[in-house]
Amino acid sequence: MQAKGISITPLQDEESVCRELNFLQQFSGHKNVASFFGAYYRAPLTECSSELLEIVLEYCGGGSLHNLISKTNGQSLKETWIGYVCKEVLKGLHHIHKNRAVHRDIKSLNIMLTETAKVKISE
Repeated sequence: MQAKGISITPLQDEESVCRELNFLQQFSGHKNVASFFGAYYRAPLTECSSELLEIVLEYCGGGSLHNLISKTNGQSLKETWIGYVCKEVLKGLHHIHKNRAVHRDIKSLNIMLTETAKVKISE
């Protein structure tokens, strides 16, 4: 499992955090959407820090698509890899869209790869 920490500032972020958690809960059942296992608050470590919301997602040991691209040393990914990633992302988006929702933040940092090269959309 993988944990994602989100620093919470009072009230202003509460609505967006709730939207993200609802999104993860609703769509994590699809093979191309990272599984959501839960969320919990962690108290501030110091007086100067804010509370932290830990979101527990499926572990994606292959890292993000962004990491993969940055490891190519200026080379582009092979066309077969690009096609594979696009096809799998589109499957996940189709699942989300047929449930009348929109992701709103598709980017290489939110496309994760498992250790067996399965493609997962995260929020």
